[in-house]
Amino acid sequence: MNRRHLALLALVGMLALSGCLGGGPTSADRLDEAPAQPYDWDAEGDVHVTVTSDVTYRAVYDVSAVNDSIRLSRPGFLGTDEPLTISSLRYRYPNGTVVNGSAFGDHGGDVRTQNNHLVIEPPGEDGRLAYSGESTPKQFTHPVAVEGGNYVVVLPENREASVPLFGRIVPAPDSKTVVDGRLTIEWTEITRESLSVRFYLPRDVQLFAGLLAGLVGVAIVGVGYYRRKIGELRERREEMGLDVDIDHDDDDGPPPGMR
Repeated sequence: MNRRHLALLALVGMLALSGCLGGGPTSADRLDEAPAQPYDWDAEGDVHVTVTSDVTYRAVYDVSAVNDSIRLSRPGFLGTDEPLTISSLRYRYPNGTVVNGSAFGDHGGDVRTQNNHLVIEPPGEDGRLAYSGESTPKQFTHPVAVEGGNYVVVLPENREASVPLFGRIVPAPDSKTVVDGRLTIEWTEITRESLSVRFYLPRDVQLFAGLLAGLVGVAIVGVGYYRRKIGELRERREEMGLDVDIDHDDDDGPPPGMR
């Protein structure tokens, strides 16, 4: 493969990472596709996020709490930030009219990538904005676009986040409640650049506890077996006369076994 082919492959890779080959963070098809579930336009909080069991999430913003635009990024593969990839972007006017993401420009808004961020300018100032995205199994991490705002994150059903090692919430929330079997986490005034919630199913802790108990049991049996073998070896050495005490007070006599 010559240098020209290598340069072409490198260019294609860079374009794919930046989303310029279509399907990127601002492609019309991605922004206009229907959400998997209807958005909860009446959800409480400046930002309300519903995390689903199929490793996706839905975020709804109160645009009146947004300062001009929403800027979203995530850590990239090479250590630099990259625009967050979203789908199913919608804006809902106070009168109930809903606009698709690709039509934001026709209504005075904008969706673009700028300085490694996805920048969303809502078409209005008093409505609601929503989008969907992909998460990771048992952990939800998201940039904070409304600094000092009220954030609410609702986990999938029957998930918990209270046991250390299995669960962790950063930053520490102001409240945690369970509604209809779903843990609801709230920050009344979040100031960090991002939030992160690691969660689990109760059975995960039970399985780990059972595994740990099994390992402890194996260790106890192993130690007992080792000590028993050491005792047997000591007895055999004594029977063979290998363990003979030397009388240090009788320095004039011959060595043991030579008397």
